[in-house]
Order: sequence, then C-alpha cells, then structure tokens
Amino acid sequence: MFVLITRQLKQSEKFSSLLSKEGIENYIFPVLCIKNIKPNINDIRNLKESNLIIFTSQNSVTSLMKDLSPNELYGKKIAVIGKATEKILKNININVDIVPKSDFTSESLLNEIKKNKIKNKKIIIIKGIGGRNFLHKELSKNNILFNDVDVYERYLPNNITKIPPSIWSNISHICITSTDILENLIKACDILKLEILENIIFVSGNKRIKNKIKEFFPKNKILVSLNPTNEEMLKTIIN
Repeated sequence: MFVLITRQLKQSEKFSSLLSKEGIENYIFPVLCIKNIKPNINDIRNLKESNLIIFTSQNSVTSLMKDLSPNELYGKKIAVIGKATEKILKNININVDIVPKSDFTSESLLNEIKKNKIKNKKIIIIKGIGGRNFLHKELSKNNILFNDVDVYERYLPNNITKIPPSIWSNISHICITSTDILENLIKACDILKLEILENIIFVSGNKRIKNKIKEFFPKNKILVSLNPTNEEMLKTIIN
C-alpha cells in the first residue's frame, strides 16, 4: 500500500505521521493552498450583531482569527460542520454548540440546527470563496441571514512539485477530502502529465465527494470515509 496525500501541506504532514505510525508508505503532494482574506467593516459589524455564527471548515476559523479576537465570539451560539473545526475553536476557549456527530456535510449541519430549533435568529456564515450556498439558502427561510463572510481563497500551488516516476508508479491509494482538492489534483496531473490509472483506489472524505470522484473516474474503486478527518480516513484505509 502506498498512499498519496493531497491536502494542504500542514494538514498533509499530520496525516502522513499517522500513516507512517501504521507502517503505511505515503507521499505528500499538496494540491491546495490557502490565501487569507481580511473581513471588511460591514463583515465585522454583522458578526457583532449575529446570534449564531457558522464555521464551514478549519480554514474558516484560522483565517478569521488572524483578524479577530476570540473575545468577539463569546456569548454567541457557534455551529460547525466538523469535529476538527470544533477542536480548533475549543483550543481558543470558544464553546461549540452545534456539530454533526459523523457525516460532516452542510446537510448534516442543517439537520442539527433544526434539532436545536434555531428560528428567527441573526445568522452569519464564515467560509471560503466559492463555497456552497446551501446553508445560506435553507436557513434564510426562517432566519435573518447576513452576507456570508469569505475569509479565505483556495488555489493551486504556483510551483507544483514533480512526483518522481518511481513514486507515482507505486501509488495504490489517493486521498480526496474535498471537491476542490479533486479538481486541483486533476489540474496538477494535467500540468505534470500524470495519468491516474484505473487500478488506483480513491479514498473519499464523504459520499458527496465520492459522487464527484465518480464523475471523473467512473472505473476506479472508491472507499468512503465517515468524514474527512485524519482519523476516519485512516480507519477507512486500514479496513
């Protein structure tokens, strides 16, 4: 088994360490970089007026916290899509009120919000440019939704590291934890003239990502993780 890790560098390094401890060979090939975006005056005002703040990813937290004090979040209800995002907030002493138990998607978070009977609230969503508008659309039916705050931008690294042929030929699994990563992987392979063969197994972060992989690689086997966390991705690979 030889796993290709495609997340941004810092997250890839953490996953690589977990795989190595299990004796699984791996190679870090980050196809995603993050550029932080400073929130404007209106964004800050809306954040202060909101009752519920939704963070859609780890990057939405880390990017916002570069320009905002954790104190600004105290006393507000906080919802997040995943456990990793929850952990980052807890590390800065921010309590998370709503988080899905397993399937870390916008749909699952919406279900949890409904269980908490969130209605007639002032809500703001912190995300990256190009992120889904599903939550905004659905929650605006019963609440006041401020404009989403885009605090980061995803892009393909300017200098993509070439994968040695000896490494590429040994790849058995490719981990995909978001649709952006999938799209950037395809771009990177086109640039480097690398072919993803049908015998390579994809490890998908959830069912929605699996469906997207299937569009591009209909003949490849796809393993589906409960969610895109390092721990669950590792379990999926091992099992």
